[in-house]
Amino acid sequence: MKAGATQGRKAAIEAKALCFAYDVLSGVAAMYLAPQILAYFSGRGPPDWLDVFTAAAFGIAAAFSFWLNGVHRQIWRLTSLRDVVRLWQGVALANIMLLPILLLARVFSDFPLASLYLQIPIWLLSLMVVRFWARGRASGDFRAVFRREPPFAPRALVVGPASAVADALRAARRSPSGSPIRAVGVVETSGAFVGRDIEGVQVVGGIDGLRELFDHYTARFGELPWLAIAAPSEDRRTMEAVLAVASAQTAVIMRLVTSPLAAIQPIRPADLLARPERRLDMAPVAALVSGARVFITGGGGTIGGELARQCAALGPAKLTLYDSSEFNIFEIDQQLSRAFPNLVRNAVIGDIRDEARLEQAMREASPDLVIHAAALKHVPLMEQNPNEAILTNVVGARRAAEIAARLGVKAFTFISTDKAVNPTNVMGATKRAAELFLQAFAPTAPATRFSLVRFGNVLGSKGSVAPLFEQQIAEGGPVTVTHPDMTRYFMSVEEASALVLQAAALSLKSPKAEAVLYVLDMGEPVRILDLAEKMIRMKGKIPGQDILIRVTGTRPGEKLNETVFYTREDVRPTPVDGIFEVAARMGPSIEAIESQLDAIATLAARRDSHASLNLIMVNAPEIFRDDARNDPSSRVH
Repeated sequence: MKAGATQGRKAAIEAKALCFAYDVLSGVAAMYLAPQILAYFSGRGPPDWLDVFTAAAFGIAAAFSFWLNGVHRQIWRLTSLRDVVRLWQGVALANIMLLPILLLARVFSDFPLASLYLQIPIWLLSLMVVRFWARGRASGDFRAVFRREPPFAPRALVVGPASAVADALRAARRSPSGSPIRAVGVVETSGAFVGRDIEGVQVVGGIDGLRELFDHYTARFGELPWLAIAAPSEDRRTMEAVLAVASAQTAVIMRLVTSPLAAIQPIRPADLLARPERRLDMAPVAALVSGARVFITGGGGTIGGELARQCAALGPAKLTLYDSSEFNIFEIDQQLSRAFPNLVRNAVIGDIRDEARLEQAMREASPDLVIHAAALKHVPLMEQNPNEAILTNVVGARRAAEIAARLGVKAFTFISTDKAVNPTNVMGATKRAAELFLQAFAPTAPATRFSLVRFGNVLGSKGSVAPLFEQQIAEGGPVTVTHPDMTRYFMSVEEASALVLQAAALSLKSPKAEAVLYVLDMGEPVRILDLAEKMIRMKGKIPGQDILIRVTGTRPGEKLNETVFYTREDVRPTPVDGIFEVAARMGPSIEAIESQLDAIATLAARRDSHASLNLIMVNAPEIFRDDARNDPSSRVH
């Protein structure tokens, strides 16, 4: 690793030295030739000592001027209009500096100043010809030298496969504010295009030589270039290589995207997933949402907001967002108004617990599809506020489902969590109780197709681990991890929302009267400690050195590992790759469950945590079974 870095710096020094030597020596040659050309046409004799002295003095002035103007750092094949301007400035300064040298040497009156008028075009021609040639050879367009570049855009190495790099560079140039970077080279991941150019930028190497190339350009420019990733998010090999270089050199990492409205974006925590993001076929979802009336509870949250954006892009007849947070609902409504100005939408402030308000809002919206995303989900907080979790996650879900059935809504989708499997915390227990209710209730409402979606942690959602790590890293650390061996399933907010919509579409095709439970294949679980280290590297820092990682111990209700299935559940594939269906099993009758939920709701409304939690466990014996004390009420703080 050190050998590669040393080699990169050595190559950069050699390249700068050769270019600098050419520029200065061509100036010396021009200054020597100019008087000789004048002498030839004027009949003056052969060169004398003054011509040699002037050329040598001019070499000193040219060297100082070009070094001062940073011309020695220019890369000929990347020459731009800005470089040409700097070149002219260096030439002018060198000639100005020559005059006091001649005065001090007392030879000013003997030197034919007319030769300066000839020396300048000769020198400029020798400087420009090689740069035009190098730029034209690299880009295939000699006029590329005159291409204007953004004046303050940082230099960047663009990393990715050839096709993605080409698309990203084109999109960057079409950006309303101009290209956000100055691409100094392309690191093409396949290594098959070295020496060729992509959109006028030369491919300087493959991904295996990234560290050496980064050191080379750092030495050339005297500053760290950015690393701009144009690779698709599923290219984990490229991401790992870039993270390794960035953390060792504290470099800035950004992602080039093909949207002309936002040509460059920060790296997202979702880009650090150990598996590629799932790209689901949205055609069935489009058939469901296009021209339909959609109602989303919890529409101001992370999942609810992304669901709103994805639905809005599919052209619904009307989109209604229901949320208790004034700020959240206002924020997503403003985003939708800017991105989809023609969308018919309605932002409704209301609590999922308020049955009258919820029914009023749903009746006015007259939805074809209801997506129930409203929930209290922060595990430690729900341990301290169990009755609030019950009233929102259980009672709220029940009311939403019953109202949807009364209004004859075509499809109702409930968002669950992997924490509902053998739950050891209040949040998971309430979600499991809601699952059991919906599975029992669905056959009683045949006009509405019910579906449930169970998935793991969503990277970037409010209150999740990724935003916490980002804040801790921004503050200089330490980053807190509860246990070094703790693992979680992770997915991006985009694929989580796409799964919810897929589940709604699949449920309409299912011949079963029961509520269908869908689960996404999330690959292998991610170790939280590994995620913390990658996020530190993502910010150009070294874990354990620049940012410390502190193990704080598990919190109440936390498990070391989560699972998305019960062992007794029958899991089957669906027509959609990566989505599984969990076959329904015979559970308690709807009458028994409703009776127990009525009692639980009454106890929760009285804020009797001990009684309400114990009754939830009676309703679902698997809840809290991993608790050594097997007493849910002992968990209440």
